[in-house]
Amino acid sequence: MSRSPIDELANTTTSYTRQQDVDQSPCSTSYVGRSAYIGGDVPIDEEQAKSYRAIQNGSLSEADVQCLQLQKAFDLPPRSVRDVLVDTFMSRCYPWTPIVKREWLEEREGKPPSYLLLQAVFLAASRVSSAPLAFASSEDFYRRARMLFWLGYEKDTMTVIIATCIMHWWNPDGPEHVSIDTSSFWIRIGVGLAYQIGLHKEPQHAKDASLRRRLWWTLFSRDCQIAAGQGRPRAVTVKDCEVRPISLDDFAEPTINAQLFIAYVGVCSILGDVIECCSRKQMSRQQRSNIENALYRWTRGLPEQLQLFHQQPNLTLRSYNFEARQLHVPYFVILAITYRSPSPGGAPSAAALLASSFVAGIFQDFLTRDEIRFLGPIFTFYLLAAAVAQLSSYRYPDLWRSAEQELRVINISQKELSKRWPSASGAMRVLQHITDAGTQRVRSDHPPLMELSLDQHCLFTVFGPDLCQEWAYIMETASKKHTRRPKHGQYRSTTSDLMTAGILADLKTPSATPVLGPHVPSPAMFDNQVSYYDGAGTGLDASVDGHYEGIGNWLLTSWSSDFPI
Repeated sequence: MSRSPIDELANTTTSYTRQQDVDQSPCSTSYVGRSAYIGGDVPIDEEQAKSYRAIQNGSLSEADVQCLQLQKAFDLPPRSVRDVLVDTFMSRCYPWTPIVKREWLEEREGKPPSYLLLQAVFLAASRVSSAPLAFASSEDFYRRARMLFWLGYEKDTMTVIIATCIMHWWNPDGPEHVSIDTSSFWIRIGVGLAYQIGLHKEPQHAKDASLRRRLWWTLFSRDCQIAAGQGRPRAVTVKDCEVRPISLDDFAEPTINAQLFIAYVGVCSILGDVIECCSRKQMSRQQRSNIENALYRWTRGLPEQLQLFHQQPNLTLRSYNFEARQLHVPYFVILAITYRSPSPGGAPSAAALLASSFVAGIFQDFLTRDEIRFLGPIFTFYLLAAAVAQLSSYRYPDLWRSAEQELRVINISQKELSKRWPSASGAMRVLQHITDAGTQRVRSDHPPLMELSLDQHCLFTVFGPDLCQEWAYIMETASKKHTRRPKHGQYRSTTSDLMTAGILADLKTPSATPVLGPHVPSPAMFDNQVSYYDGAGTGLDASVDGHYEGIGNWLLTSWSSDFPI
């Protein structure tokens, strides 16, 4: 670097990201919306309220600078290590967080990049890197970024929010521990700052409008995933968001990564809605129908490169695509949660078993290719959700033989994840405990009735038998059910008959233009109808009964009466 960071502290030079790509006014100006409801006939000029200087935006003290130096906040890896870490970030992290440009991380025209952003990017890359790190550990990078954040070294708010979003990759503990270093803490910091600068509002004529949308939907997606893993409320209130759905127009080029992120936001949004309904115990028939409709449209709107199977001439598995496989895991987890059995004592759900089998099949490929290490901590929750669905089949020997193989894959995958994400260790222990308790139950001599409703069947018709070990047992039975001529009062013979009759036309027919934007729940998703879904709760209080309080604990609440956890 041509100039030291100490020199930078002595002047008002801004970071490279702000100079080149961010419109200064919306980033540094606080959003205040109170005039909308107290203005009355006389409009309120919020700018007049900002006539005083903000104390916290002053320069750093000498003591602050010494703290940063002691923490080595300005130490950067050698060029070769920097290049590897940046390459790793752009290939492994950027597709899911398209909020950093490579040139922001380089010195340009004698001006250094943001040290906060650099340390955050190095942290994220080190968490998914396969190369040994001799210069510094992930914890070192995190400690430096955290110190730069808390001392307010970076003055550009957009850069700060981007860094907090990337710092989610540290996440040293699961939700069973109270911590200010986990992803749940940083998401609320990021969302809180985002509200301050009005990221939740549709940008009006801002030069950085596309960046603002990408950043907002990145925060939103992470928020949905964190809520799913922990069973806690989302930081983002969807009804207060006015930002239009992310689209290809928000990317410099319509690449496959752009399409991937759009689809990712969509499935995360549906996941967040499902978790919210389950946590509030408000899964009404209308809400479930809305979720099924959103899932159907999501699968039909995927570009070919992100689909798992060729649709013509038959459903054959496409060439391996790591990102496409990751993308479909939350889709199947949503199905496993939505249709799962309310307790291990009940009959297993065909749809949940089928979906969880797909999750196990996808992870089998991850294991074979040694790519578990590139996954984020949320995949610990996805594995737990799949395992819960499989455990419901123990009482039935024919199903359990297949489930044992699926659970073996899940356990090995959790063990691999635990090498980087400690939250997986707690999930492994509680899963083993439930498995041991479940195997003490009385077996049944009668095979369960494995049936899919027509709506459930529609959600699997774009997939084939590959990746799903339980396909033959479940889908062949379901296919026979949905192709034979029904008796009076039953379903029509095929999905196409229903389409012709107009029964599913409004709900299941995708529009001419693929719907790739995020699912925005309708008001019906939050109505007060009486719930008939009793398969999820709000989580166990460890302070009261000592039960498991780790990632995905809310999934196990309804099981606790059968098996203490």
